Amino acid sequence: MTSACPGGDRGHDAAAFPDDADDDTPIPALRLVVHPPDHRGWRRVRCDGQSLGTAYRLSDITVFLAATGMENAEDFDLTDPALVDWRGGGPDCWVPVQP
Repeated sequence: MTSACPGGDRGHDAAAFPDDADDDTPIPALRLVVHPPDHRGWRRVRCDGQSLGTAYRLSDITVFLAATGMENAEDFDLTDPALVDWRGGGPDCWVPVQP
């Protein structure tokens, strides 16, 4: 399995399979950041410092993860705060910010 983040193939995705390591070597955790909604309610999504795109709804993030090569991206828990850093509101917040 490949990593959810571009250029970060770790052999398998540590965030999706934390107990699946072959040895005691710590595997870096996924660093998925969803930025606060902008004036349209759209949210920038970054992984390990690289832009994945702009999400208009929660399902867009799953599409971004699948596009990076993540197997079973639809099963990735976007509500887990250990896996996703939601800034400016959680996964249910897509309300435009008022200027």
